[in-house]
Amino acid sequence: IEEWASVFATQIKRCGESLQRHSCRPVCHKYGNDGRCRFLFPHEVVESSHFESETNSVVFMCRDPNVNYFNPYILVFCRHNHDIKCILSGKGAKAAMFYISDYITKMDTKTYEMLSLL
Repeated sequence: IEEWASVFATQIKRCGESLQRHSCRPVCHKYGNDGRCRFLFPHEVVESSHFESETNSVVFMCRDPNVNYFNPYILVFCRHNHDIKCILSGKGAKAAMFYISDYITKMDTKTYEMLSLL
């Protein structure tokens, strides 16, 4: 188990660096976002995960402001970039709904198939 944990930790670092690190590109500044990354990088550094009752939000720990929030198991076993967020309600939920709808409607998909994805 100790050897597995060591190999796993090494893989998290390797995959995290190659798959999760953000560097701004022209796509980050589409839609009039000239002065700021539209993906909200860099993130605010947060020492520990916590719940903010004022905003009804879960705030994840962030040690590196240019790395996407990720799940280490998904990262290592699936080896793809992803962005983990806790979306309970409010602006975050609305933004996610619009993002998913925009993403889905780019495909040649039937309406009933799109609705089943929501």
